[in-house]
Amino acid sequence: MAYTDGGCVGNPGPGGWGVHLEYPDGRVVELGGAELETTNNRMELRAAIEAARAVAGWPTATIIADSQYVLRGITSWVAGWKRKGWKTATGQPVLNQDLWEELDAVATDRVTWEWAKGHSGVPGNERCDEIASWFSASVRPLDGRRPSRGSSSRPASVANGRAGRAAVSPGASYISMVAGIPARHGTWGECEQRVKGVKGARFKKVRSPAEERDVFTSWGVTDDDLFGI
Repeated sequence: MAYTDGGCVGNPGPGGWGVHLEYPDGRVVELGGAELETTNNRMELRAAIEAARAVAGWPTATIIADSQYVLRGITSWVAGWKRKGWKTATGQPVLNQDLWEELDAVATDRVTWEWAKGHSGVPGNERCDEIASWFSASVRPLDGRRPSRGSSSRPASVANGRAGRAAVSPGASYISMVAGIPARHGTWGECEQRVKGVKGARFKKVRSPAEERDVFTSWGVTDDDLFGI
């Protein structure tokens, strides 16, 4: 079986992913990697892709993730997205389509997908979290500076100079929900790009984890829905 996890220092921000593989003969192999500017969901997807590739030669395999986004996507949503030409039910482009297509190509019928609650003491999942956290905390620009938590790793002139990409004030962030999928955003521009023109989309600026939790709860989002975002 294989366990997967991914995460970011900030969202978006420097991210890492981890895979913990347990072979039938008792061997253990671990994989991991990082990206300088990414999101939690993209790292969760990358971990799932690399796990599926690693078990491609197995007769059968179980991949265990703590991301409901990954599990629901690969077991349910992808089929509908493909029928609609990679559009959501509201006609919007699927977020992270490049990675979903990559995962769909390597997730064969021999793979069974299961969910494990994150940070609940499952050894394989905890190990993946350690790997992903190490990579996300270690990646840095070529000039050697470590990106600060929650900040963009791009030069300020690029990060703040695009129309509609104003930085969030300290302590604030944006959250949204589209087609029942919650997300966090580092800038209003990213949030706006996701919700603009989408019927039924919800969004709000929040200034603390407590306020974020209250808003998500009012939208009917459960703790399980928030794992991996």
